[in-house]
Amino acid sequence: MSPATPRADQLAWDCGDGQRNNRSVRLPCITLVGRGGDGWAGDEIADAQGQARGGLRASRADREQVVGALNAAYVQGRLTEDELGARVDRVYASRTYAELAEVIADIPTALAGAPSPRSPWRATRRAWRFEYAAFLPGIVAVILLPGGPHTTVWTLVILASVVYLVFWALGAFKMVASRRVKPTGGQQVPPMSWQHEQVIGTLKAALTQGRLTEDEHDARAGLASAARTRAELDALTADLPADLAARRPTARDAWTGVCVSFAAASALAALLLWQPDDFLAFATALFAAATVLLAPPITVGLMVDVRHQKRAGGQLRLGPAPSAGR
Repeated sequence: MSPATPRADQLAWDCGDGQRNNRSVRLPCITLVGRGGDGWAGDEIADAQGQARGGLRASRADREQVVGALNAAYVQGRLTEDELGARVDRVYASRTYAELAEVIADIPTALAGAPSPRSPWRATRRAWRFEYAAFLPGIVAVILLPGGPHTTVWTLVILASVVYLVFWALGAFKMVASRRVKPTGGQQVPPMSWQHEQVIGTLKAALTQGRLTEDEHDARAGLASAARTRAELDALTADLPADLAARRPTARDAWTGVCVSFAAASALAALLLWQPDDFLAFATALFAAATVLLAPPITVGLMVDVRHQKRAGGQLRLGPAPSAGR
């Protein structure tokens, strides 16, 4: 029997940690649910954010993973050869995650994992913010500490307090200033030149990943170059995942942090044992001590981000369907 075409009311959007149905296929913030024991589950749309995620362009790797799920279903006897060929054609013609989800909506294939909206550099950025708030002002205070017999503990405390307040005030100002201010009253804000380049880079990455065809890329790149407002630029990448062209952390970054931390600790230990009495040795020791304080937390953040990248894998991770008794 030919499988029924999924109905529109079978589509449920899930951007949180909702309950899993025994026969569901999860794509990024999308859940297409098959028939369970109590009828069709997923008759409502959870929120508008899920709809936006379903409208994002799928990559070539996403399509290949869905084709792999269809091949597994064919081997299991869930699809005939004709159905497999027809659905594979639909997969390669699909442009969005929602269209991919519809192709395997009636196949009991569970998604082992889905991409999260987590920033690829989240742990590293948090480590750097901790360094900025806790260690960096203290290092600057020690560097600025005046020498001589009149320097007391209270001098260090007062100087450190002032430096910490200045750093914290600058950090708070940067956080507030970095927030994107939306234009009000229909104001059309002209884009900066780097914003044009950023959008063009995003479109190029989308073409490389198979999210856009060459004609679509060329058309959008031309519109990006001619865009006169930020709203026009935003519209060109509205159906593409965020940070598409952003560099991802790699194991090499983490190993670099480990090597830098080890080299700084070794240099500091050597200077403490040697105890040279000159300004160059003092400056080197101070720099090595600052590196020992700053590098390890950032390295740990890099390790966490790299590990998350490896666990997250591609856009889709399809696994075997759970048993009916579970």
